[in-house]
Amino acid sequence: MNLQHLRCFLAVVEHMNLSQAAETLGISQPALSKTMAKLQADLCVQLYIRNGRGIALTDAGTALRRRAEAILAEVAETQELMSEMRSGLTGHVRIGAGPSFLTRTLPDALVALEPVQPEVRYTIREGTTQELCDWIKTREIDCALLGWVRSDRHATALDPDLAFHRLLVDDLVIVTREDHPLHQRPPRRLADLAPYGWILPRMSTRLQGELNRLYAEAGETPPSARVQTSSLFATCAMLRRSDLITLLARNALSAEDTAGLRPLQQDWLPLQREAYLVTLKGLQLPPAASRVVDQVRRLLVAGQAPVSTAKAASVSRSSSIISSSSASVRVSGGVIISHSP
Repeated sequence: MNLQHLRCFLAVVEHMNLSQAAETLGISQPALSKTMAKLQADLCVQLYIRNGRGIALTDAGTALRRRAEAILAEVAETQELMSEMRSGLTGHVRIGAGPSFLTRTLPDALVALEPVQPEVRYTIREGTTQELCDWIKTREIDCALLGWVRSDRHATALDPDLAFHRLLVDDLVIVTREDHPLHQRPPRRLADLAPYGWILPRMSTRLQGELNRLYAEAGETPPSARVQTSSLFATCAMLRRSDLITLLARNALSAEDTAGLRPLQQDWLPLQREAYLVTLKGLQLPPAASRVVDQVRRLLVAGQAPVSTAKAASVSRSSSIISSSSASVRVSGGVIISHSP
């Protein structure tokens, strides 16, 4: 028994006549009779009896009619679902991201796509660079948005199993509370930062290494993190309540997130972050996930010069972290947020 057998059987049931059913199916009556004989032989039951010029269903035929209609309806729904998933109209997108993408860029992207793919579900996982890369390789997430400090002296060792697509180069700025003493007497060198403790991301050996290099070149003792956290919420809360300082990506935060905070003027300390989309090498993202990535790209380009021009452009220095027209958004409807342990 196969699906074609069931379709033929339901055509016979609809017309209660083999000749009319064969005409509807576009086959000969002998071919349809042969198919029905095969179906009855496979099931070891008689599905109908002759009744004048037509047929009448047996109890087995009546039972099969209900089952066949349900089976073919499920098949049709499954085919429709698969078609929608191929087109990206439905499905489940699993995205990993570093903290700097979770307060502005990714929420903005998902909200913008809500009218386009309202039936798509999203799972968002926050993690360190190593955690995100591991989750991609174990297929726990489809892709990841992450960034690290840019260094022209030390090449980043990239995982050969992953594909890294650079999205942009962004400024890293020293951020403090808006009434911090450093705004009264702006620092001119690293030594001016010595009285203040740092908040640094956990497990960010690359950032720590770049800071150590800059301090060593200046003949200063490298800083140690007073607080280590990958949470932007915790970082901003501690900055507002203390004299601690940190480095944040200029393009990462909204005006709402940075209320009460202010970047330093630091032309003497050029630091940049490279932002990447990471996927499993050789794996094509589902359409729904690709739309998210495309939307993230558009938002990043709108807020920052594209990568191709960023290297040639001079480092932009501004007194504000982001444009005042930017706003933080809240993602709702079909989004599951899962924090890493």
